[in-house]
Amino acid sequence: MSEISEPSPRTRTTLLKLRARQCRFIVSDARSEAIFCGGETQEGSSWCPWHRRLVYAKSLAGGRELSRTLA
Repeated sequence: MSEISEPSPRTRTTLLKLRARQCRFIVSDARSEAIFCGGETQEGSSWCPWHRRLVYAKSLAGGRELSRTLA
């Protein structure tokens, strides 16, 4: 399995500036304006590979991906 690199903070952006194929993972704690990762996503995904592995986990029984609940 190849190592996944954390996206550069330079790609971070606001909701109104997000474009197609940019990661929608919220990286800010600010309540007034959410800041999104903005890293490049794979086709059909809302998250870059780095954040996708935080959002999904492989099931031990059957290999399906299960969504994690982030606190």
